[in-house]
Amino acid sequence: MWLKNFCLNLLWSAPMSAIFMLPVTQATELQIGAKDVLHKGSNQSFHEPMHAVVTLTRDQAINEALIQNPGFLALKRQIDVAYAQREQADGFDSPTIFWEFEEANRSNTSGIGSQVIGIEQTFEWFGVRNARKQVADFGIAATRALVERGRLRLTASVSKAYDRVLLMEATQQLVQRMVTLNDEAVAISRTQFKASEGQYVDLMRTRLRRNQLQNELLEIQADVAGARRVLNRLLGKVNESMRLTDKLNYEPLLRQDEHWLQRLEKEAPTFVLLDRRARQAERRLQMVRQGRYPEITFGIGQQRLNDGINKEDALAGQLSFKLPLPGSDRYSGLEAEALAQRYAIMDRVQAQQIESRSLFRQSLKIAHTLDKQLQDFQTAMLPDAEDQLKAARQAYRVGRIDALNLLDVYATYSDIQRSYLETLVRYRAVVTDLQTLGEALWEVEL
Repeated sequence: MWLKNFCLNLLWSAPMSAIFMLPVTQATELQIGAKDVLHKGSNQSFHEPMHAVVTLTRDQAINEALIQNPGFLALKRQIDVAYAQREQADGFDSPTIFWEFEEANRSNTSGIGSQVIGIEQTFEWFGVRNARKQVADFGIAATRALVERGRLRLTASVSKAYDRVLLMEATQQLVQRMVTLNDEAVAISRTQFKASEGQYVDLMRTRLRRNQLQNELLEIQADVAGARRVLNRLLGKVNESMRLTDKLNYEPLLRQDEHWLQRLEKEAPTFVLLDRRARQAERRLQMVRQGRYPEITFGIGQQRLNDGINKEDALAGQLSFKLPLPGSDRYSGLEAEALAQRYAIMDRVQAQQIESRSLFRQSLKIAHTLDKQLQDFQTAMLPDAEDQLKAARQAYRVGRIDALNLLDVYATYSDIQRSYLETLVRYRAVVTDLQTLGEALWEVEL
């Protein structure tokens, strides 16, 4: 019995014994591996699924947004609505099937009298249906321009959101570098203070500045996450992990202003939309004016006459006109309404054209200004800031400057770098607006 218990105890304790009999390095690796499984990722809980990181270029992001963005997909459905309205405009009113009967006033009236069974159809006056189809045709053209405008606006939004993520990530890297530099300054200040070669106030200044930068780094990390969420929303996704592969590159504005202004006049969907809406209002007015004329109704049927002795079948026809009263309030009001809508659309078209051209020219002016600033950054300010940073770090190591001067150099370097990044992103946003014909700069209420 004791032998059986001994064997069972040995069997149950074998796995633990095997672990304890491993070399120290292997046991440690097992423990570390278990911790890695439990704590995989700093922001990922144990029960959350692990998502693969997707690499994404700027063009890929734009293409995905055009395919998956729910708002743009809903806008594209308006084309189907416009074609359905065109199909309705091409149709006629439904025909009417009728049965009319009369009975004789006699003591025995069974079967005595007349009956008419037939069908009738109402037709609008010549030109009304054609004008209605033209209204629908211009509606289709206007809807296509509206969808193209939505495509360009979404393209601009995705491109700007992509650059915004790159800006936040670059800012995060910059602040992280400044934290590292301030760590170095703290270490130098501590060493100099212990060697009685530096002041305690220098140590405190560097430490406080480092703590400020660490807090700022936490805020920027939250900004990075927020910028990524905005990009995900535009792509029609929720919290997908992605790695952006494109860079914040600077490309000079080579095209002349006349080139951009000509593209605006010839290709801008807003101007196409305005033109189609104006023509649609004009055709709608013509359609209402055609309503002054009568509607014609044709009918044909089979008539049966029965006088109690003889039965006779014959054809029966009907022709009628629905005449609107000349000068009636209803038709005068309809025409006045259509005329007022036409003038209102013409006024809005003119106002929208003035606003669009003004905002587009202002964007050109801003683009040239930012272009000049970026050239100054690259040719003078950025190299000078780097040289000043290197000189200040070396001077502080040997004690030629105090911590106040060093921190001032650090602050100047950080301000210049961040100003350059923000100017570059603003410039790229303005160029994106020019490339998308300014559709993201204004709203259209038509």
